[in-house]
Amino acid sequence: MNTHAKEDGIKTISLVEYLDKAILVIESITRKKAEGVVSMSREEDIFKLLVEVLERKSIPDTQDILSIYEMKLNSNMEIINYNKIGMRRRCDMFIEDEN
Repeated sequence: MNTHAKEDGIKTISLVEYLDKAILVIESITRKKAEGVVSMSREEDIFKLLVEVLERKSIPDTQDILSIYEMKLNSNMEIINYNKIGMRRRCDMFIEDEN
């Protein structure tokens, strides 16, 4: 694990490690292929990530069905919760609610 030490001696985990962890976790939970992390934000020690997962492969691929999952990880990279927040065809845009 690639950690960086701050001046006060506290180790921090790199952004790439959070993204990789989110992909591994969601693939393990859903048993489906993650397409990637599309959004990430941080509030104090909680990381919120939106991850797209391939639900159904189609021909042409513009008709693939993708789900969007919201995941929250703590500073130890432990999953706090996850929630499926939407689905879309690959050719359609996903617009997150501002709630």
